[in-house]
Amino acid sequence: MKLIHFWGITLFLFVFQSAIAQVIWLKPGNPSVTDSVTLYFNAAEGNKALLDQAGDVYLHTGVITSKSIDGHDWKYVVGNWGKDDKSVLMKREGKNLYSYRFVISSFYKLKPEDIANQLVYVFRNADGSLVGKTKENEDILVPVNGYKPKVQEATGGNKELHKLIRVEKLSDSWNIITDNGTITVKPYSESLVEVTYFPEGISKADLSHSVVMQPGKSTITSEQIPSGYLLRNDEMTITANADPFYLTYIYKGDTLLSEESGFFSKPGNSGVRFALKPGEKVYGAGERTMAMDRRGKKLVLYNRPAYGYEYGAAQLNYSVPLTISSRKYAILFDNPQKGYVDIGNTEPTVTEWSAIGGTARYYLIAGSTYSEISKSYTQLTGRQPLPPRWALGNLQSRMAYRNQKETDSIVTLMQEKGFPVDAVILDFYWFGDSIQGHLGKLDWYKKAWPDPAGMIAKFKKQGIKTILITEPYVIDTVANHKDAAAKGVFVTDSLGQTYIDKQFYFGAGSLIDIFKPEARDWFWEKYKKQIDIGIAAWWGDLGEPESHPADIWHVNGKADQVHNIYGHYWDKMLFEKYAENYPNTRLFHLQRSGFAGSQRYAAYPWTGDVSRSWGGLQAQLPLLLTMGMSGLGYIHSDAGGFAQGVKDDELYTRWLQFAVFTPILRPHGSVIPSEPVYWSEKTQDIVRIYMKLRYAMLPYNYTLAYQNATTGSPLMRPLFYQFANDTAASRIEDEYMWGENLLVAPVIKKGLTSRSIYLPEGKWFDFTTGTEYAGSNRVDFPLTIENLPVFAKAGSFIPMAKSVTSTDYYDGGNYVVRYYPSGQSAFTQYEDNGLDSKSLSDGKYELITYKGSKESNKTTVSISKTGSWEGMPASRSMKLEIRTGSNVAKVLVNGKAIKIKAKKGKSPGKKTTATYEDKWLYVYFNWDGKPITIDILDNVRP
Repeated sequence: MKLIHFWGITLFLFVFQSAIAQVIWLKPGNPSVTDSVTLYFNAAEGNKALLDQAGDVYLHTGVITSKSIDGHDWKYVVGNWGKDDKSVLMKREGKNLYSYRFVISSFYKLKPEDIANQLVYVFRNADGSLVGKTKENEDILVPVNGYKPKVQEATGGNKELHKLIRVEKLSDSWNIITDNGTITVKPYSESLVEVTYFPEGISKADLSHSVVMQPGKSTITSEQIPSGYLLRNDEMTITANADPFYLTYIYKGDTLLSEESGFFSKPGNSGVRFALKPGEKVYGAGERTMAMDRRGKKLVLYNRPAYGYEYGAAQLNYSVPLTISSRKYAILFDNPQKGYVDIGNTEPTVTEWSAIGGTARYYLIAGSTYSEISKSYTQLTGRQPLPPRWALGNLQSRMAYRNQKETDSIVTLMQEKGFPVDAVILDFYWFGDSIQGHLGKLDWYKKAWPDPAGMIAKFKKQGIKTILITEPYVIDTVANHKDAAAKGVFVTDSLGQTYIDKQFYFGAGSLIDIFKPEARDWFWEKYKKQIDIGIAAWWGDLGEPESHPADIWHVNGKADQVHNIYGHYWDKMLFEKYAENYPNTRLFHLQRSGFAGSQRYAAYPWTGDVSRSWGGLQAQLPLLLTMGMSGLGYIHSDAGGFAQGVKDDELYTRWLQFAVFTPILRPHGSVIPSEPVYWSEKTQDIVRIYMKLRYAMLPYNYTLAYQNATTGSPLMRPLFYQFANDTAASRIEDEYMWGENLLVAPVIKKGLTSRSIYLPEGKWFDFTTGTEYAGSNRVDFPLTIENLPVFAKAGSFIPMAKSVTSTDYYDGGNYVVRYYPSGQSAFTQYEDNGLDSKSLSDGKYELITYKGSKESNKTTVSISKTGSWEGMPASRSMKLEIRTGSNVAKVLVNGKAIKIKAKKGKSPGKKTTATYEDKWLYVYFNWDGKPITIDILDNVRP
């Protein structure tokens, strides 16, 4: 027996040593689903999150079947996350080695008709705070049933050389005839051009789903030169090289971009290739949680959710086919079909765009600055309408409020604890009593919600709006499925029969074909019923679509051809139906997925099911900043984190502080409460201060919304967006600008007592203390859990108001305007009634302009306004806070000296007066809207 035992251990150690570089393996390898197998997990490999773990290790697993879209599309999930679930407890075999024995088919409860290709795993400690994955933080896959993972096809390197034959100049465009098709080049403006490829035999292009701009009038010329042709359009010159054929773009005398070999066309893989220059950085390509410079990456263009992702996730819910170069140009590859962009991965000096089919077309957008590119891109694809002002408040959410009583009690507790609330968002329990089996019911589950109309009305009186979730699926056991199927609402199979997705996580069901008019009408009736009882806005989930097998047929194509524009057309449906039925209402639609241009349909995207971890928090910055530059100005995250993790007061506090300076503040999560009232008293105190600051900053934040609606500028901006000539700023990705005046440096690592912060050129002031810092410099900023580093740029005006419990009580007649004098500067504040969708188009708004100048011993502030709107205050109580560098000797208002008190006091009401304390001058006055000038004199004798 001892000899047998010895050889057994020896054999086991040999197997372990042979597989030491693996994270997991099965014994026997690649088994049948009827086999009894042993799974081994090596915690010393992969991301090593469970390396030398002292406690127990548990597996969390699922199956990748023949119906799965990819390795993230788990079926038959097993595991009870964050619990001491003995059914998935692994056996410790040695240091960092664990095992688990099971029979595949019975363990996963596979159905006879299912074809299992791979098993998928992550591993965790008892509470789920540590998660073992691959080295790249991806789920771990092992094959079964003899399945061999497909080797990724070498789709890059599609170089095709063509020759130019001639150029035909038309009235508004050029046709370039080559030996392998025609390229049409059409200017939209002097800085924007459309380029479309027509292979031999093709004369008509697909309609664009992204572009809404009409080409402007251009005076174009063409000239033959020895190397080919010169095509001129005002500030842009395009050279068409003859042999080999390719285009080069010159804007304002600067050569921005050259095609490497131009268009290529192969079955299932057609696109265009561009040359990359040394040192060129390339941003964009949608939601990716990696460094903002995407050079060296090959990125799939296919919207996919990723549960519990952290920093490093390469494919998420929103793959916008737009890249922006540090050389000040952008490329929109205007094709929605499944594809990729290879940015110097296969070939270091080439960017290659490709799709499985459809028209190969791109738009080149040139600009002298990033803001010019944003302006042109959003003119091309449409700009985000103004949000309702309440959307900038605290939108309270969780997965999920279970019933009316619970929801009412939580809202009451939030109010009692002094937290502002503008909306409560109801997840899937509003239409059922469990997460599975109820999708598509789209009506109230009355056992849990006996009086929804009464609840909604009660909340409305308190200034709280009610938002409902909807999903584009209908489970086949709910009554709506039979009705919708009879009306042709759903997607079909190849024979035209309603497609039942039997492996859908929420239950066997069908996807609404959002591209069908009858489907949109049917879906809208479900919305309208709830709007009529007071629902204020909507949350659209699973809109990638989350489960979208390739054998599905839509009215306009197969799944992979239209997948990326599904959420886009869902947004479009709601936007157009609101415009028709509620034309004065500003639509608010949370949406997890979409396409280039979805911003014009009032889409408010969030970043999906992010891990509740520091890695999840760190992932948000590159994602939000990239998406903001891509036109989606209201991208935001589930504040506090959504998936997995543990209750961590520090992480929650830091995430909420950060979220206050993001476009949408929406605490949300699963299992662990997302509301601050369920955290420690200290956490509550800190979060309450920051939420109130969010409300106090409504005048500034609402102005950022106006800027986005009129120019396309993102609310959150990378430092390089504003400081493009600062080479140090171009390397900073853990700070950002909140509008043009505030720099935010969120704390995204645990346990920090200080943080290194780079301040670009100029002077900067700590927004909390007023301490001055020199720019073009790094500062070691001390941290406590109470403070988030925020700095105001010298010359800034920051208009604020009184913090309120709901934006319904917003007081636009009482402003506090903070000013940090420096040189000549100005800021224009936007105001309207906060609700009317036609405020901008009908001119029902007000612009308040603050101008400042700082000379050696004199600071001057002037305030003026234009415009009006119904309900506009006839006069305003104003408090001007001015940071001064020395004692103030005299203050003049419209040339008349006013009294200066030594210490800050209460507002003097209608009196015009001033107080001075600790380098801050406070000027109080009642403003009737007429131009006013305030002069502050320093070091002047009486």
